[in-house]
Amino acid sequence: MNQIYISYAWKDNSELGSKREELVDKISEALISERYNLIRDRNYLTLGKSIHNFMQEIGRGNYVIVVVSEKYLRSEYCMFEAVEIMKHKDYEQKVFPVILEDANIYTKEGKSEYIKYWKQQREKIEKLIASELSDREYSAMHDVAEKIIEIYGKVDELISFISDKLSIDPSKNFNAFINQLTDAIRNDAAKLRSQKSILVAGTGNFNIPDEVNWCAQKLGEKIAEYNYNLITGGWQGVDYVVADKFAEKIAQKNLRLTDKLTHVVPRGKQPVFKGGKVEYTESGINEWLDCLRHSDLVILVGGVGGTYETYLYAKQEKIPVIPIVCTNGDAKKVFDEMLVNWDSKLMGNISTDKFKSLNQYINDASTAEDVVNDVMDIVNEIIFAKIMLNL
Repeated sequence: MNQIYISYAWKDNSELGSKREELVDKISEALISERYNLIRDRNYLTLGKSIHNFMQEIGRGNYVIVVVSEKYLRSEYCMFEAVEIMKHKDYEQKVFPVILEDANIYTKEGKSEYIKYWKQQREKIEKLIASELSDREYSAMHDVAEKIIEIYGKVDELISFISDKLSIDPSKNFNAFINQLTDAIRNDAAKLRSQKSILVAGTGNFNIPDEVNWCAQKLGEKIAEYNYNLITGGWQGVDYVVADKFAEKIAQKNLRLTDKLTHVVPRGKQPVFKGGKVEYTESGINEWLDCLRHSDLVILVGGVGGTYETYLYAKQEKIPVIPIVCTNGDAKKVFDEMLVNWDSKLMGNISTDKFKSLNQYINDASTAEDVVNDVMDIVNEIIFAKIMLNL
């Protein structure tokens, strides 16, 4: 699960400290209201928690808001957090600095003053260890010295980074700052789609109704366009049509089909669509369970029995299901049943009203595409919630 950390100087009862705390509170409230998994050391560091481990955890965090103030830049605790963050190769894309007015980092003199300060701190601690602790193999002061030496070695790089990175000041344009952060997270989520797989199940014969055929074709195209992987049971009908259209789009993207498409079929059988990767399983319950083992989400199109069983096993395995209700059959049955027993958390907190909006009429390929676009909007929201939010 992705997390957002806030690194800032707290335990400050001054007027500036109170304003800083108010700003961090406001940022926290806005992100929590959007269900992001937010962590602040003020709330995290209860009795028994390791400060050192927490600082390293911040460094490994997916996103970090660094609230830079005069106190932050002269705090051993805060600056060590910053050093841990910088140890990760992609920190430039994951860090969102907030530069407060008292942080003098935009002038040559200001930068030099902070570098000079940490040089003096290093010299003091080295002198102390050399004169008073030289006869001891180890003490807590040695750990402090290592941290300060490390901070001094990184302070120039840190100040240059935060002063050069374009960032919106939330104290002046709060909504724009929150949008900048959440847009970056959503862009990362889009990249992570390539690691997520969608199982499409539906009518398993070639004599499928037009609305089922149109939806299966558009699904194959859209799943590929959004860069998800596709899982099928290798049947004729919906499985074949969705795989065929999916393969066409994957070829246009110059990707290997075996990396993106998997058919799970009983031993001794072959998938009707010839292409992609084949995984064999035992007949019976494993045909469903092994398909679901690969899947992050299930979409149902029509169906006359086996599709409903897919839903039952997916429900058992806590995998979200989206039935395209207007393709009727099992999909309509599942749609009605899901509304009666709505599981908001499993469905990424999608509202029932949004889910009900899928109940549209299909009379041609164009209206089928509209429905599939709405389906994929919900798919993306559910996947985003599963990998990015505190759900």
